[in-house]
Amino acid sequence: VYDALRPQDSDADATTYFTRLIESSLGSVATKLNFFIHNLAQMKFTGSDARPTLSFAPRTHTIKTSGRIRDVFLCRHERVFNPSKGYIYVVKVQRESPGEVTFVQRTFEEFQELHNKLRLLFPSSLLPSFPSRFVIGRSRGEAVAERRKEELNGYIWHLIHAAPEVAECDLVYTFFHPLPRDEKAAGTNTAPKPADATWARSLGKVGGEVKLSISYKNNKLFIMVMHIRGLVGARWEQGGDPSPPLAHKAPPLSPQPPLQDGNDPDPYVKTYLLPDPQKTTKRKTKVARKTCNPTYNEMLVYDGIPRGDLEQRELRLSVLSEEGFWENILLGEVGIRLRDLDLAQEKMGWFALGSRGHGTL
Repeated sequence: VYDALRPQDSDADATTYFTRLIESSLGSVATKLNFFIHNLAQMKFTGSDARPTLSFAPRTHTIKTSGRIRDVFLCRHERVFNPSKGYIYVVKVQRESPGEVTFVQRTFEEFQELHNKLRLLFPSSLLPSFPSRFVIGRSRGEAVAERRKEELNGYIWHLIHAAPEVAECDLVYTFFHPLPRDEKAAGTNTAPKPADATWARSLGKVGGEVKLSISYKNNKLFIMVMHIRGLVGARWEQGGDPSPPLAHKAPPLSPQPPLQDGNDPDPYVKTYLLPDPQKTTKRKTKVARKTCNPTYNEMLVYDGIPRGDLEQRELRLSVLSEEGFWENILLGEVGIRLRDLDLAQEKMGWFALGSRGHGTL
């Protein structure tokens, strides 16, 4: 117990250690298996009326409410970048009602959720085999998406031609019923950003605050990126100014969404020690997903820098949103002159983002 609680560590080291421990446990197979077993037990003992539902469907649909499905065909796959980078599969659903054809968009993970929950209701002998999730190489590449399209097409064809208790169950009819996003996509242009898209002036202003802990010991500069709060951001627009001016003072915190599509960014932090013409001092944190208030608790270390050299440097910290194949979006940045800090002591505080000037604690 004594060793596990890390009393010998500094506050910064302990914070980093426990943050990584929490992240590791959240991604642990053993933890997920434990949750799965508890969910099965809960389903078993909460009564016979407790039926599995699909997490992405707001309500359950039946053959009576939706109309009997005559045919399904997975006609294509499309590259998407929102809410995350990957592929969606477009399924054409034809019902017995004359001329009633709808199109639904589903991810591979949603197909897998359907299959997993069907397995809870029916023996495997009644279900078609599901394509393997595991692939060699990039799991989101075009070749994998094309192969999965053919496999998923075979899966859904066999599914609607399975035994009636399977083909006509509520899970299947809920899966193939249009969701609000399907109806929205029918009238939305999902074309990617043009190649000549450049920076435009921000809808709001770049800004927010970042909490840092900065210390120096044994010719090592330690920068602990702790938290960020109140990110606001920029939007894409064809044309525009490639070098938008940044405000000299960070704006007040704002709850408005930072990106053009209304979604929260995928922020990460990047640092340099300037001047650095060769860009050898770049350090980066992990990417946080869909948040304006991320927590990192990551230690960025610069080793072998004498104190005299360090006092001539400026720490340039930028917060960017990861945008897949396109240029990442700047959400704010700050420059900190290290000679302004007493490096003999740890300095911890909030720095305003958004200014190309110098931050203050």
